[in-house]
Amino acid sequence: MSPRTKDKPAPKVKSLHKAIQVLKCFSTSQPELGVTEISQILDLQKSTVHNILSTFEGEGFIEQDPETKRYRLGMHILYLSNIVREGLGLRKVALPVMEKVKEAFGETVHLAIEEDGQVVYLESIQPADRSVNRLAVGKRASIHCTGVGKAILAFAPDERVKAIIDLHGLPRYTQNTITRPQDLLEELRNTRARGYAVDNMEHEWGIRCIAVPIRDESGRIGASMSISGPSERFPLEEIDTMAQSFITYGLEISRRLGWEGY
Repeated sequence: MSPRTKDKPAPKVKSLHKAIQVLKCFSTSQPELGVTEISQILDLQKSTVHNILSTFEGEGFIEQDPETKRYRLGMHILYLSNIVREGLGLRKVALPVMEKVKEAFGETVHLAIEEDGQVVYLESIQPADRSVNRLAVGKRASIHCTGVGKAILAFAPDERVKAIIDLHGLPRYTQNTITRPQDLLEELRNTRARGYAVDNMEHEWGIRCIAVPIRDESGRIGASMSISGPSERFPLEEIDTMAQSFITYGLEISRRLGWEGY
């Protein structure tokens, strides 16, 4: 294997490090490689390279040409790269609007996308005077009990919702968490009808959240934005008034992304 640079720490999981190095062998100048070539590049045994490639192939990260028996990057790499590209583009468009939301409401603002039936936080900002740091960039969370999750899930087909429930279940986080599929479907219908989602202390006790969907240029909803804070600053009787104002910021991001709907 090629030597490590002095400023690079030793890998904590050596087997994973080897697997990643195999992926890094592929490039635009060498889009297809054989086992022998990779073993020579990395100074690894061919059996080790073959096992790594076979594992990646089973997961869709690597494909083998049936005729030449050489390997190339698989479609799942493209899927992940699309997520990164779309996420970065969305973040760039959304961040100026999020700053306006922070100033208007004085609360923490989150931007999230759906991935594999969970939500992933792309960006979080909060007012400077907040003593508690609630930033969540890069974190994953359950989709059924978060505002950002329900704002996305509400516009998905029932079959998709049921598939996510089958995959992840409906784990309970607080006494308010929705844990029955029929109750979640009803909550999503209400969310879709009013145009915004509410997390009423369902993911974290004492925290309420309002979230709105974000559409891309085709109208697809795969992202959402939320404001969240202590429940005393989000009294239930004022949620709808706050949400009606907040919805306009979600629409602004959607239109900046190219959506031309209402």
